[in-house]
Amino acid sequence: MKQIIAIILSCALCTAAYCQNSSRYLKTLGQEGYTLYFIKPVPFKKGKSQLIPDFTFQYREGLPDKVALKFSLFSKTPFREMGHLSFRSGGEVLGQSSGSELMFLEQKKGKWHTRFSTHISYPTLLAMLNAGEALEIRFHSQDTIRSFPAGKKWRKASATVKEILGAEVGALENK
Repeated sequence: MKQIIAIILSCALCTAAYCQNSSRYLKTLGQEGYTLYFIKPVPFKKGKSQLIPDFTFQYREGLPDKVALKFSLFSKTPFREMGHLSFRSGGEVLGQSSGSELMFLEQKKGKWHTRFSTHISYPTLLAMLNAGEALEIRFHSQDTIRSFPAGKKWRKASATVKEILGAEVGALENK
């Protein structure tokens, strides 16, 4: 009897630990007729600059068409406009964003904080998750290109989110 209780407790603790871990990276909200998925912010750093994206999409019966991507850019230079973001892995272009909107621009402690909103396709998001730590995000603005490589935090987050989306949304094979 003690062994059975120990096994049940172990399973419950493992499940709770897994759920807690995944909730660090992904939040789902059931809505009427669809589920809202929010992939929480993970920093991409290059020197003292960083780009911190988060992703939101709605899942109904079919795969989503597009994913809302909002990101904060912290740098010494203020950026008022963005051409697009491109996503690469090992020299291969995985996709790029479409459209952009400046949400705000402010200065704090000698750094500029710019917040943009844009969109990517769902297959681009899947390719980014599959790239893991090899992912690089490039910020394109007029004549400027800033590169932000993924780190260990993205590797962990992308692996967890990829597994959950594969189970709940699907279409992760060979992407």
